[in-house]
Amino acid sequence: MPITVDIMTPERLLMQTQADSVVVPATDGELGILPHHAPLLAELQPGEIRLRRGDNVELFAVSGGFVEVEANRVSIFAETAEMAHEIDVERARQAAERAKAAMKTVRTDVDLSQAEAALRRALARLRATENLHRSHKPAYR
Repeated sequence: MPITVDIMTPERLLMQTQADSVVVPATDGELGILPHHAPLLAELQPGEIRLRRGDNVELFAVSGGFVEVEANRVSIFAETAEMAHEIDVERARQAAERAKAAMKTVRTDVDLSQAEAALRRALARLRATENLHRSHKPAYR
């Protein structure tokens, strides 16, 4: 029996589907969710979401947010979320380089925190695209 998965951002419902398992980047590490998982609310950090259905995996990059598990439903409320195959790799690389440069010229702790957060978001996007290209199995849509 699959689990229902909703991935939402403030702008849109990115995906509503069924999956055999979901892995999310929680602040305490990766969190695996299977059907009939106990109720849960967790904070997300920038990283990769993996939805598995059979042998197929769909990858997403998220910049943070929350995940709620209840009644065989996973609701992901992300600050931003992108399907890995839709990410502009060159733009993500440029964002990572800008963030690294900003970290070298910071003047306050706030500037450093913002630059570090930007770097984490850019690296999460790049990891999702790299993992998509490494995968030998096609992603489902």
